[in-house]
Amino acid sequence: MLKPGKNRTSWQPAWNHGKTQSIRVPIALAEQILEYAYAVDSGHVMDQQLILRAIDSFVEERIAEFHPNQYSRTGSTTSRRWDELRRFRSAIALSHAADESTFQSPGVTAHR
Repeated sequence: MLKPGKNRTSWQPAWNHGKTQSIRVPIALAEQILEYAYAVDSGHVMDQQLILRAIDSFVEERIAEFHPNQYSRTGSTTSRRWDELRRFRSAIALSHAADESTFQSPGVTAHR
């Protein structure tokens, strides 16, 4: 016996965050807004942006704490001790750019 409200033609929801609602957006922006919404719903794109912001914040904080000495007058992240952090940041940035360029939203169509 079938459960009320479900039958063999029912499908799984496309969104991870539960119930949805209809909204009005400009047609010219509809596809971009849906892509952004799918990215937020999937969660991984925002995580990369969060990592990049955390790295940038850390670097700015370290430069602000810098005290001039006989070897350097200004805070700089070009020294060898920053190499690993720069490599890590560029790897995250590259994967973030790759995710954005290959992200395809499922069946995005604008309705008038």
